Amino acid sequence: MSELREPLTRARIVDAAVRLIEREGVGAVSMRRVAAELGAGTMSLYNHVPSKIALLDLAAERIMEDVEAYTVDGDDWRDHIRAHARAVRDHARKHPRAFVLLATRRMSSDTGVRPIEAGLRNMERAGFRGDTAVRIIRVLVSFLLGTLIREMATTPELGGVALSPYQPVDAMTFPRTAEVLDSLGEYDHDLEFEFGLELLIKALEDYPRD
Repeated sequence: MSELREPLTRARIVDAAVRLIEREGVGAVSMRRVAAELGAGTMSLYNHVPSKIALLDLAAERIMEDVEAYTVDGDDWRDHIRAHARAVRDHARKHPRAFVLLATRRMSSDTGVRPIEAGLRNMERAGFRGDTAVRIIRVLVSFLLGTLIREMATTPELGGVALSPYQPVDAMTFPRTAEVLDSLGEYDHDLEFEFGLELLIKALEDYPRD
């Protein structure tokens, strides 16, 4: 008797896509590769997912679902920003290749809207609403994505490539660069992440409320 094959479902397809991203990166995803991952025919995937673009959107949502909820004692908006940012960073370090996908997808499902709602609620705690709150959230997201993608790309143990040291520069032509050349060639990701986070929080403390 032949072995029964597990039915093909959207959830299994999305899980397979996420596994493929974790192993080989976003660029490896195609309907053919995902089908091979599942031992299924390529065309059978289209009964559950209409396109590769839709599959990547669903994969991003799955990755976002796995971000662990943070907890904060109290309503201080600064603590909420810190806790949320650190939770996202922890997730990125656990899933470095998959995390990059979040920078390129716009999620309109409850999974995607939930962190936006939480962010807007926290901006309200800080005294910001409407367009100003949206712009602040986008700045915070840009900081998170940019900083974490750089961290993933330059951390060998996370699948990145170690940057080679800066070559010596002409101190007469570039005196300020020559002065900090060693610092430019080093990354302390923990320190730089916290430094950037506190810099943004300080800027928000001083930003005028409506």
